[in-house]
Amino acid sequence: MCRLQLLKVIFLCGLFLNGLRADDLQVESDTPEMQSEFHAHFLEARTACAEEFLLPYAHVLQFNNTGKLADEKDMTSMCYFRCFFEKAGLVENFKLNPNVVRKYMWPATGDSIEYCESQGVNEKNACVRTYSIAQCAMTRALTDARNKPMV
Repeated sequence: MCRLQLLKVIFLCGLFLNGLRADDLQVESDTPEMQSEFHAHFLEARTACAEEFLLPYAHVLQFNNTGKLADEKDMTSMCYFRCFFEKAGLVENFKLNPNVVRKYMWPATGDSIEYCESQGVNEKNACVRTYSIAQCAMTRALTDARNKPMV
């Protein structure tokens, strides 16, 4: 994988990597090789989902920076984020993967994982339900990133 592709992954995932504070929760750090492999996996997931849903890049950036979509009823965007969160290994069967979330998104503490998983629990549409979970996780990641200085 070329360096430019790796930088794209970091940029696209935005706060996924900025929120990484492994020592806060005693999460084992990956080796540089493992990190590179996981970033490549994120890129593969993003690329596959972008090809499937043709989501404008601006929508991904907006979500990464605000935790929201421009149009909160945009099913294409919701399905893209369901696709990405599932293919990236962040969500499976409407459950967040705590290890992946804590390493690559934010060091979820307290009841954050359970709380976010409960979002949209009565929603019948899988895209809307997964987007609700993703939105909660991203909003908490953004809030934590703003409120906890990186050292």
